[in-house]
Amino acid sequence: MLRRLAIVMVPFIAIFAAKAHAGSCIGAGEYLLKQYAQKGDPQAQYQLSETLSAEGCQQEAMRWLQRAVSQDHAEATFILGIRYITGTGVTEDLLRGLNLMEKAARIGHLEAQFQYAMVLLDSSVSHDHRDQALYWLGAAASQGDTKAALTLGHIYAAGLHGVEQHTCQASDWFEAATLLASDVNLDISNLIPDDLRCDT
Repeated sequence: MLRRLAIVMVPFIAIFAAKAHAGSCIGAGEYLLKQYAQKGDPQAQYQLSETLSAEGCQQEAMRWLQRAVSQDHAEATFILGIRYITGTGVTEDLLRGLNLMEKAARIGHLEAQFQYAMVLLDSSVSHDHRDQALYWLGAAASQGDTKAALTLGHIYAAGLHGVEQHTCQASDWFEAATLLASDVNLDISNLIPDDLRCDT
């Protein structure tokens, strides 16, 4: 019985292996992942792009990454934005990279919200840019980003980026940052001013 099963299985394994290795960058480990990706699963498309990139197959990885982005996959959109900003694997295109980062932020990607806010602050040429930055920092903080809450605290404490100094708002953001940090056992007490007073 086992011998007959082995005889049947050998051709099956051979066929599977042949299909798995049909593409130069697709090994047996990625075969099933590619099946889901080809069926339109954006998470599979993103994971496949990461696997291919790690294996050095950059062109194929980029194709799958772009397919995931076209389906509004948040992490894929953020990663592609970073690639264009830094010129990693693509021709550097700052505007396109920032547009992708903003798109990822709107989809709800936490790190994209924080990074996009910081870019807006660094290049702020209008109150509109600054207000957008404050909005995205608030969005990131509301999702649990300690550094976003901490950044808002410092902005209001010192009146940075043209924002009116407001010690009470700063205290609220520092308190929020402390609570978020405690959830992940992170001590940020040395990053919070100890002489801040809220005079209501």
